[in-house]
Amino acid sequence: PVCRPEFVDSEKSVLELHDLRHPCIAAGVATDFIPNDTYLGGERPNIIVLTGPNMGGKSTLLRQTCVAIIMAQLGCYVPASKCRMTPFDRIYTRIGANDNILAGQSTFMVELSETSKILHEATPHSMVILDELGRGTSTFDGYAIAYAVLHYLATHVGCLGLFSTHYQTLCQEFERVPEVVNMHMAYHIDENEHDITFLYKLTEGACQKSFGMNVANMAGIPKSIVEQADTAAAQFEQTHRLKDTTLLMDVDSSGPVATPSMLSDFEYLMKVGGSSADDDVGDKAVDTRNTAGRHHRQLQILKRIAKAYAH
Repeated sequence: PVCRPEFVDSEKSVLELHDLRHPCIAAGVATDFIPNDTYLGGERPNIIVLTGPNMGGKSTLLRQTCVAIIMAQLGCYVPASKCRMTPFDRIYTRIGANDNILAGQSTFMVELSETSKILHEATPHSMVILDELGRGTSTFDGYAIAYAVLHYLATHVGCLGLFSTHYQTLCQEFERVPEVVNMHMAYHIDENEHDITFLYKLTEGACQKSFGMNVANMAGIPKSIVEQADTAAAQFEQTHRLKDTTLLMDVDSSGPVATPSMLSDFEYLMKVGGSSADDDVGDKAVDTRNTAGRHHRQLQILKRIAKAYAH
């Protein structure tokens, strides 16, 4: 099915796509394409943190959402049963991995340069797509960058977005943030046989594993190596959980632990109390080019922080 997009006039960005398919992937006799619903903004959270198995369809969902927005704003019919949205000023994407050898830029440098552009220029009326941010460096550095970027987009920018990641701890850290919702691509797993069936359906909740061992098995990695890697992964996971602040928040009876996002919000409130409204706003964003725009951005940030702690 295809539909004519419906544009709405709203201060808050809205995106509602029902039964959306990728227009470049046609279902054939031997294959099926599973449509998905994407709802962002309005009374719903602005950002989806998307987890799921490797090869589970995360990147396809990100791409088809962007293509649907472009088609709608070009005046085309959209491959969905319903498309309701506010106009977007820009679509920012950080997808894939490539270097720029002629400019002397590594893969991670290119990744962060693209992310920097998003953080400087995105507005509340932008769509931001980030696919596995932070994978080009060490686990802890990559996680810290992904954490900080997600928090900034959700709290300080207020844009709509899809944030695909294999850092499952991010889901726990942001499950109390009303502007962020955890979703995953559904699957069926047979742990004993290292066999996974992808269902390609966007489902509520976080996926606690990426099932890399199952993909390794599908790729033909020798079984002995997969088993050894599985054992090592279980040991790493146990060590990590012992140091996980979000786990402590759930099991420590003495009360919640202050997360980095909470400390960042508190720091921002302290700065607002002692500095001008021009601080800590996107310096190249269209909506902050004048004093009124910067004041409005700051007011929205304060509202989102208040909403998070009221929630």
